[in-house]
Amino acid sequence: MQPDQLTVLFAENGFGVTAHVYGPDTPPGRDTTGPGRHYAHVTRPLAQRGLETGVDFGADDHVVVAQLHDGTFLSISPPPDGGRPEVPGFPDAWLVSRYAPGNAELPEVLYDSRPGGPDARKRGNVPELLAAVDEYLDGLGVPSRQQVQAVRAGAESALHRAGFIPVVRVHETHHRLPVAMVDPGERRSAVTRAVDHLRAAGYRFTCPADLIDHSLPPTLPPSRSLAQVGEAVSAAGHTREVADALSELTAPGDGVLDQVVGVLHESASWWEGLGGASDPHYAARLRHIADMADGYVREIRAMRGDLADRHAAHPSRARPAPRVPARLDTRVLAAVATSPTAVRTLTGHPAEAVLAAPAAVRSAGPRR
Repeated sequence: MQPDQLTVLFAENGFGVTAHVYGPDTPPGRDTTGPGRHYAHVTRPLAQRGLETGVDFGADDHVVVAQLHDGTFLSISPPPDGGRPEVPGFPDAWLVSRYAPGNAELPEVLYDSRPGGPDARKRGNVPELLAAVDEYLDGLGVPSRQQVQAVRAGAESALHRAGFIPVVRVHETHHRLPVAMVDPGERRSAVTRAVDHLRAAGYRFTCPADLIDHSLPPTLPPSRSLAQVGEAVSAAGHTREVADALSELTAPGDGVLDQVVGVLHESASWWEGLGGASDPHYAARLRHIADMADGYVREIRAMRGDLADRHAAHPSRARPAPRVPARLDTRVLAAVATSPTAVRTLTGHPAEAVLAAPAAVRSAGPRR
């Protein structure tokens, strides 16, 4: 699956700004009435590989249909002459074929567990069915579940690095801006940053026009060393700055911590095949450490979300705004004034804050 097969939908309501990632692998909503609920154990694994799926009426029961990337279709159904199964969605046998409208060379039977069929011994076994389908899809070059998940993680990472917080529920996952981020301008800045990140990576998006600030220059996801991240945290005066720095560590998929967990798992796989008597022990230990680290990553990611929701200045580290005296004597202003091109050593006089301030601030001073 490619990034342009996913769409990020931004929306604003009374509760804030949300972003939903939609694609073929998006878990369907809870279906309590339609036939799809009986075949979720078949459609979900196909959708996780980026395939568009649906459930249609067949001769005796419903048929799962998945569209492949070459325009052909995969049909997974109970045998047409087998009658309706006692438990909907779990027949005694399966028939899988690939077909294309108008193609005389298809349909092609891929799996047949009917009595007398080449896969008869597997009967209605669902794991065996899915294993055979996966093997066939691998041969066609259909992206694996890991590749599809990596594409989705890229979109989630872009939202994460722009300041959004993941919300995980039973039937769906989405992202939102911090609840305390109520300033419209700040919201537009965060959404614009997310849109820039998504566009740069090739993702599609739909966003209300008033949530994008077109006056801001385009931005790319930051790339900072861990030392720079630490310096940013040390100098931060607002929770927003620390949440932004932690995003480098906690971004899903390409964040530093997720990459560390991935390296540990890869190292375990490599070590396991080294051939020594103790190597399986070391590999198992590495996997155990990786699993524990993955749990800590999720915990840190959740804490980063709580910190982003605070959206407040640190009481002892906030950087105070320069204090502008209510009135300055004209002779003092003239005494400390200097050429714009000259190098001047600051003396700490209150007038220097006014001279260093933007023109809009300085113009608010006293007039004679």
